[in-house]
Amino acid sequence: MKLNVFQSDKGDCLLLTSADGARRILVDGGMRNSYKTFVAPALAALATDNRFLDLVYVSHIDQDHISGVLQLLDDMMAWRVHDFQINNGNPTHQPPESGRPPTVQGIWHNAFNELITDDTQAISEILAASAAILSSAPENDTELLGLAAEHRELAVSVPEAIKLSHRISPDQLGIPLNEHFGSKLAFVRSNEAPTSIELGALKLSIIGPFETDLDKLRRDWSKWLKEHPTELAKLQRQAIRDAERLGASDAMTLLTLRSAPLKQLGDRSKVTPPNLASLMLLVEEHDKTLLLTGDGHWRDILNGLAFYDKLNDHGQIHVNILKVQHHGSEHNINEEFVSKVTADHYIFCGNGQHENPNLQALKILIDSRIGNVPFLTSNAQASGPFKLWFNSGESASKRPEAKLHMRKIRELAEQRKTESLGRMTFQFLEGENPSFEIVI
Repeated sequence: MKLNVFQSDKGDCLLLTSADGARRILVDGGMRNSYKTFVAPALAALATDNRFLDLVYVSHIDQDHISGVLQLLDDMMAWRVHDFQINNGNPTHQPPESGRPPTVQGIWHNAFNELITDDTQAISEILAASAAILSSAPENDTELLGLAAEHRELAVSVPEAIKLSHRISPDQLGIPLNEHFGSKLAFVRSNEAPTSIELGALKLSIIGPFETDLDKLRRDWSKWLKEHPTELAKLQRQAIRDAERLGASDAMTLLTLRSAPLKQLGDRSKVTPPNLASLMLLVEEHDKTLLLTGDGHWRDILNGLAFYDKLNDHGQIHVNILKVQHHGSEHNINEEFVSKVTADHYIFCGNGQHENPNLQALKILIDSRIGNVPFLTSNAQASGPFKLWFNSGESASKRPEAKLHMRKIRELAEQRKTESLGRMTFQFLEGENPSFEIVI
């Protein structure tokens, strides 16, 4: 099994290839610009060699996962138009600037318009409006500004997710969607016996989301859509009356937006609903294992693994590769998870934006392997060496605050590597290096 991990800005983009080289899965696409720079040339090389993608797996609708996939589909459409022109009497038609992408045999993606049956355009418009208002918060109010960023990114993600659905439809590219699931939503069917999908020697098991997560996502979005136009209209009128001030009372009003599904959902209170609905996979090839977690929550990952009876008597599992969930965010990982789910290789996808990978999350993960802490893993399979892989670094990050954060990540990694006495190593993708490759 081979995994190529690409620079993907603040997002995820990985290419999984089976051991015999016959099967390939693109895992998310990262951001558009990073896709064009680092991923598209690698995929064009596949097409040149007459190889294709068996599957494009989109974990969820967030822009930093879906935008690159949409660019791939746009490139496919551009080349289809070019081929049509050439084959129908227009030999001077110029080819697209991007290299020809490989054929895509199928896509796994829980389409937003399938998840949410209400007015998706209204959702996007309301998100954009709320982001504009929240952005007026004082510079030192990091909570409100952070919430503004979440709304702004989702405002972009929703229409992109809808565009993806249109692009792969029969009247455009005609790429089968969720064909292995009867063209319906992909999720854990907890009332049925566990089943896996085989692509050659690769065995794919969906460990999340559960149907209850998708049902809750629908309900929360429906409630949010009904409640927020009135609330936002009120806030907009208030902002017009006093455009230069956002006082304490206004801030308290804005904080009521946290009742929306975009911020707090029960015990998983800091994880947005699209993240909770992440499509997560356990990939097995003979005795090799890869855990693909999207932006999922640690509890959901453990529940999915338990459903497939993959945990030992102590509730633990050791895999060859773990793609650490949600860019190493502190909201999606905790001491229990890192002690129960261990790996030979840990992959962090994040370039320092939003302070991801999170320093504390990284610290507890390392502590679970070499620390003097109560949550030091007891899994005997995790007693050997391990490696941390980061798909960005200080020189690859663009924003000053992101560069500083990645410098802190490297400093922590260097310190803990020394303390590990040879058990821990690490690697960062720096500069213009497009990807690293892990072979197991």
